[in-house]
Amino acid sequence: MALPKLNQTPSYELTIPSTKETLKYRPFLVKEQKILLMALETQDEKQILRGIYDTLHACLIDNYNILKLKMFDIEYIFIQIRGKSIGESAELTLKCAQCEADNPVKIPLTDIKLSEQDGEIKNKINIGTEYVLNLGWPNFKTLTELEAPEEGLTQAELLYQQGLLCLESLDTADEKIYFAEETKESKEEFMGSLTSDQFNDIIKYAGMMPSLSHDLEFNCNKCNETNTYNLRGIQDFF
Repeated sequence: MALPKLNQTPSYELTIPSTKETLKYRPFLVKEQKILLMALETQDEKQILRGIYDTLHACLIDNYNILKLKMFDIEYIFIQIRGKSIGESAELTLKCAQCEADNPVKIPLTDIKLSEQDGEIKNKINIGTEYVLNLGWPNFKTLTELEAPEEGLTQAELLYQQGLLCLESLDTADEKIYFAEETKESKEEFMGSLTSDQFNDIIKYAGMMPSLSHDLEFNCNKCNETNTYNLRGIQDFF
């Protein structure tokens, strides 16, 4: 006799941050949680992204194209699904900055918000009088296709790589050139031809991309030192 299918899961709705579209989803089940935990244990970015993709693909009811979502959309959606799946709070283990003792800290997931930047977000840069450079935050497809970053990159090198990811298109008098269709070498050559001010505008835009963010404070359970943490990005919440 075949085993019955258990636990008809409820469905919920959320609003995608970047597009304001409504999306229906269900909580993830044990089989999906297992896949995700196995990916997280590898500490391999490619495997983690794949685990997140598989989880969302299983839980989004509307068969939505996940790959076109921005990374901060993915983070937000994932946290909403996690909250409905295994509890409205996450318990993390954080080290004391003073004595390095482990401290369990519970965070209500409803308190986790997408960071917001003050001021105008400039996504168009005039390149002389002939060209307009259009910037856009990378989508999930772009990130899944990236090669793993080299270890030991400096902060300046990481910012440069983030800037490359934000190159979307270039308007000329005759056509629109999409950077997604260009090689990495040609994009790097283009970036190298910019002035310092133009490059700084790209880096400023890249740095304004929203992400999951939460400030917390706790007293160490061993030495009573007051610790302040800023959790940022999806992996900080596991």
